Amino acid sequence: MQPIRDISVREHLYPVLSIAKYELIVSNLRYPLRIVTRFVGPLLWIFPFLLFGKAVLGGTDSATLYELTGISHMPTFILVGTIITSISFNMLWLMSFAIRLESFRGTFESIYSCPINKFTFFMGKLLASVAWSSMYVVGLLAVGIFFLDAQLVWSRLPDMILDIGLLFLAMYGFGLTISGFLLVYKESHTLIHFLDGLFSLIVPMAYPLAVLPLPLQKVSLMLPMTRSVLSSRNVMILGESIFEQGGHIAVLLAYIVVAIPLGYMFYMYMEKKAKKKGVLHKY
Repeated sequence: MQPIRDISVREHLYPVLSIAKYELIVSNLRYPLRIVTRFVGPLLWIFPFLLFGKAVLGGTDSATLYELTGISHMPTFILVGTIITSISFNMLWLMSFAIRLESFRGTFESIYSCPINKFTFFMGKLLASVAWSSMYVVGLLAVGIFFLDAQLVWSRLPDMILDIGLLFLAMYGFGLTISGFLLVYKESHTLIHFLDGLFSLIVPMAYPLAVLPLPLQKVSLMLPMTRSVLSSRNVMILGESIFEQGGHIAVLLAYIVVAIPLGYMFYMYMEKKAKKKGVLHKY
């Protein structure tokens, strides 16, 4: 069936922007303390790693760290890793809870009856995650500038932003898959806490990838978060171009091309399964 008329780009974007606005207001902006903690939180998040690193190394520079990574300044090394992993974890939680949160809020039926496809709905959630995570990035960069004497190559900031943009899209497939799983099995916090803990262990946020056992290194390198951490450090600390990160960018692009369609197909499959079992609407 042919559409009655062509739909403009603005009309395509309107539902995405509306969902993003709704998510930002309902989850975050209506609570002033959440905005404050978004900027204060980076201090609480990063300082335990810095204190432990300083206690072990006896200072901020390490010859061992340099041998393993080509980077000697420990605070800068941890700062960039923390920026990328905080974005990843925020994305994981928000996208995975995209539908489950509506059950918690009592808005599930209203959202599910909207005349838009679920891909559009999740794109709105993705955009909200981008906006909310950007506040965290600003907070962490402020910590690096004012407290850590971060040794960053600021001319490479656009390269890092491009890398982060690819990471958002690469994580989109993860979110679709987990959100579909939660439509049927509902145990949201158990699953997300497990994945959060697992990724915290194997993604080189505050330590070099080389210190992990070889099998875990191989698993870690299969994750988009690890690839983004490594390429962002190369770009923002070592001053390399984003075009020199071919291997890392290839993995991120593979997730975008493969994981998003597979994740969406899995979500639609789990939605049908939830309807057959009669659990779609259940809390």
